[in-house]
Amino acid sequence: MKKIFLCLCILISIIFCEENLDYHLHLYSINRLSDGNVIKIPFRLADIDFSHKGNDLDVISRISFEYKPKYSDFYLESNSPEEFYIDLRELYARWYFNNSDFSVGKQIHTWGSVDQNSPLDNASPYDYYYIFSVGAEQKIGSFSGAYNYYSQNNTIGFVFSPIHHTNRLPLGNDDFPIELPVTPNPNLIKNVDSEVELGAYIKHSFDSGDITLSYYKGNDRVYNLSGVNVFTNEQSTVFANIDTVFTFRETDVIGLGATFIHDLMTIRFDYGMFHTKDPNSSVERLRPDMLNGTALDDLWYQVGATHAFEEEVYYDQLMLQLDKVGDNSRILLGLFDYNIKDYNAEYLAAVDIPGVEADVNPKDYFYPGLGAPIAILAERALMYQYQVNIGDNKNTELMIKGVHDLNDSGFLTEIGSIFSLSDDIKLHMYLNNIEGDTSQDDEYRFNQMKDFSHFRLELEYFF
Repeated sequence: MKKIFLCLCILISIIFCEENLDYHLHLYSINRLSDGNVIKIPFRLADIDFSHKGNDLDVISRISFEYKPKYSDFYLESNSPEEFYIDLRELYARWYFNNSDFSVGKQIHTWGSVDQNSPLDNASPYDYYYIFSVGAEQKIGSFSGAYNYYSQNNTIGFVFSPIHHTNRLPLGNDDFPIELPVTPNPNLIKNVDSEVELGAYIKHSFDSGDITLSYYKGNDRVYNLSGVNVFTNEQSTVFANIDTVFTFRETDVIGLGATFIHDLMTIRFDYGMFHTKDPNSSVERLRPDMLNGTALDDLWYQVGATHAFEEEVYYDQLMLQLDKVGDNSRILLGLFDYNIKDYNAEYLAAVDIPGVEADVNPKDYFYPGLGAPIAILAERALMYQYQVNIGDNKNTELMIKGVHDLNDSGFLTEIGSIFSLSDDIKLHMYLNNIEGDTSQDDEYRFNQMKDFSHFRLELEYFF
């Protein structure tokens, strides 16, 4: 059924999109520096963009073909060991009126004043496999509607979605070892009560920039630890069974963003204040199928103890960007800061049931479910990027960029070059190095990522 739907979407796009049809082919090779082996993470092999531009109506679609390198035992993981996956990234229609526009469908929203890692860019989820990409390439389309009203120097915008969208996380992938404090089985995650997501912003533009005030309300895009149950039976409590419950917090975001343009440089910043709360005052439930349908399932039916953490947190995030553009070069500096202002939860002390030991501090498992994706790497970080175009025709681009953890000593540095072989073909070469902090344990993000240091070769062809 899913493949039929995708084929129909492609056919509809082609019918409506005779005016503009673009292809993008992307060949990709990434090899680990430590041993030279291929890093088996997915990448977008090809993109097809369709668009029809009418007087009052645009139809826009983007389809990506994702390639996932095979593992030697891949046939054990799936009955259909496919290497290619069709991803309908966007398919939406936009109507234009005198002073406004309205769009509906699967679309990617990008909010915020800074180029990357905006705390306010929450209207569409992130794909962490592409977290080091730029702009919309990091995002996943959401089924949503959006309305924008334009009046002289002011813009008012609204976004609405009836569906809760989550981030794509590379959990359990040793080749891309970004890990959260805990990874649950799907049957341990409790569904949200309301999936509605909505947001609004107002932007005022002036001669030297703009300023934006925004509000967003929705469920977190990353799960959180909600509580625990202990299941026992009437015969014995010696072999009690722990049921860990996860859910998605409800979060409100109030944001302020601004851009100031000067001859010397451009200053951009985004600041978000987050209030997130676990909606579950109780996590007591029937025991999920943790024994895989065995005869013992019926024995474990009695809740011996239950505890909801009722987590409520206030935190803020700031991203400051300084941007200097020359004739053939660009310098970009970014400063990210993330602070937990107030944390409240019902701490779980030792559970008084024979054979069960539980002493859980939920703060150890807290991770912000909305906000800038760089928060998964560091609470305070310095980012930099320098790029310059050289050659007679300025057809070669050299760059260096990096991320430094300001609280500890972990960092990521990447040097690269882009050669324009023709108007349609570009060759990319990158050397990426990640260093950890020996004073930190294995849970430190940059220590987890050290073996992701790599050499990357890319060939792009634009039709």
